[in-house]
Formats: sequence, structure tokens, C-alpha cells
Amino acid sequence: MTVRHIALPGGMTPSDVLVPAALCTFIVRHGLTKKSLSTSGAIAATVVGLGTFTNTPYVFSTVLLTFFLSSSKMTKYKSSVKKSLEEDHQEGGGRTAIQVFSNGATGTALALVFQYLFWNKEPRLSTLLLNDWRANTILFAYIGHYACCNGDTWASELGILNKTWPTLITTFKKVPPGTNGGVSPLGLAASFAGGLLIGGTAAISVLIQQAFECSFAWQNGRLLGLDRYVDSLDFKFLSALLIAGASAGFFGSLLDSLLGATVQKSNYSTKKKIITYKAAEEGDEVKAISGLDILDNHQVNFLSSLVIAAVTGYVSLKALF
Repeated sequence: MTVRHIALPGGMTPSDVLVPAALCTFIVRHGLTKKSLSTSGAIAATVVGLGTFTNTPYVFSTVLLTFFLSSSKMTKYKSSVKKSLEEDHQEGGGRTAIQVFSNGATGTALALVFQYLFWNKEPRLSTLLLNDWRANTILFAYIGHYACCNGDTWASELGILNKTWPTLITTFKKVPPGTNGGVSPLGLAASFAGGLLIGGTAAISVLIQQAFECSFAWQNGRLLGLDRYVDSLDFKFLSALLIAGASAGFFGSLLDSLLGATVQKSNYSTKKKIITYKAAEEGDEVKAISGLDILDNHQVNFLSSLVIAAVTGYVSLKALF
């Protein structure tokens, strides 16, 4: 018996999964080689990738790739210095499945909802994203999610390298590097830049896909179709992507810091002179710096990115429709 067609969810065909599978293979291989993913993290990244890369608006794929590659790069930056400041710092990050899902579950869910609603229903990106409020809201929520995650990662990985001790966001007192809820000028700037990178990636992706959707032709020394392409651009929409990314990165980092300072406990080892999450060893004294032991770091990341995604989607709906 010969199987000529394999039915896949949403009307997909096997060929629609080839490129997503290749991208997932790249992420997993890169993550394992660079030690930015553990074995469980690689499996989780495959799930996140397949749920995201199957979308035909390529903005979903490019944003996820940008987050993964840039955050991994930031984690490795000055790793030897961070080892002396962070108790559990691992070279490359070594993200586990829990870490991957805490930063990717909301984004993957949004990508799947987008795919369910719009798979093969509207081939032109300009018509879909610019004129359909549902598509627009989902996209901006998606941008807000990954901008928050990227901004917070950049803030954590670069902020700890600030030359002076950070300031606790709730009391404005100086606290040791690595304290949950500590903010610094370098960290805040990094959160803005990390979010802006996500917004910029989204805007460039939209520009490129709109160009592919236009019918260009070279005739008599002239490029025909360029005027239609320029007319199809919505600079308010493109500017909104940049603003949404930068804002979500910055305010997402602040929200993460606020949660970290209040519902996440930070203890300081007087012997090791670092923030610790372990019980005191013999000859050591562990002092409580801030926060209540309610949520861990993964839960804080998930909650803050979920809130920022919802707010970004809602604001875009009110601003653009």
C-alpha cells in the first residue's frame, strides 16, 4: 500500500514541514555545540521551533532565531567574569527544558494560534497583518513576549558586569551583583537594546516579505513594481514594531526586576561574597537580601513575559485599529 499524501494539522503538507525541520536542526545543533542548550533543552527547543517556524509570515521565525542567537551570545559574553559573580553560572548557558519553555511557551502558543486562524487563508502579508486586527494583535503580543525575554536576558547578562553595585528596585539601596530585583544603568540600557533588536528584526522581516510578495520586473532599464511596493508600506505599522520591541524589552525587564525583588528570595553568602540559593556551609553565614520565597526565576520569567505580551497586544489593538 502506497501512501501518497499525509494529512497534517491546519492543511499542511509534508513539504511545509521541511524548512521548519531544517531550522530546528540548526538550533539544536548550534545549541548543543555551543553549550547553550542541554539535552532536555534541545528537545524543548525542537517543540518550540516546530510550533513557530511553520508560520508563513517569516517574522515569527526570524524573531525566534534572533532571540535564541543573541541571548546565547550574551550569556557567553565574559563568561569567566560571571563565574566569579554568579554561583550557578554555566558557560554558554546550558538551558534546560524548563528554561526553554519559560521563555518560549507563550510565544509558541501565540504562533500556533496565528497558524490555526490564518493558515493558507490570506497569502499576502500586507493585507493580513495590516488590515486584520486579530493577526495584528497576535503579532504584537508575540513581539512583546520575545522582546521582554530578550531585554531581560540582555539586562541580566550585561547588567551584572556594571562597574558599581546595582540598586534594588523596591528600596533603591545598593545590593550585590546578581540580586533579584537589582537594576543598573548598563542593565537598563541593555534591556532597551535587546527589545529594540527584536522590534527591528520584525520590521525588517515585514519589509522583506512584502518585497517578495510584490511583482517586480525589469523592463527597458526600469524596475517596474517599485512604486506599488513603496505604496504598500505602512510606516506607522513599522514604527510601531520598533516602539513595541524597545518598550517591551525595557518595561519587561523592570517588571521582571519588580517581581524578583518581591516574590523571589535572594540570599547573600558572606564567605563566597555572592548571591546564593544553597544552604549555608560550615563557616559561612547566609543573609537574606530581599524578596519572599514564592516564585523561582523560571516562574518569574514566564509571568513577566506573559503580562508584557498581553499588554503589548492590547496597546497595539487600541493604537492601530
